[in-house]
Amino acid sequence: MNILYLLLLLGVVIIDILLFTQIAGLLRAPSDTSVAQGAGAFLLLAAVNYFLIRFLLSKIKNQ
Repeated sequence: MNILYLLLLLGVVIIDILLFTQIAGLLRAPSDTSVAQGAGAFLLLAAVNYFLIRFLLSKIKNQ
């Protein structure tokens, strides 16, 4: 079961890399709306990652 959480953690890292490239594209766009959406997406990504990684690490430590 511990290996499952480690694989999920690896999946989170891969998805983060892909999402960050999309967010960086929004932040470099000439439109103000795109930049605002990119900044909002970055904050949302940081918040989701914080809670998801904390949850996964707590599950790994408890087993």
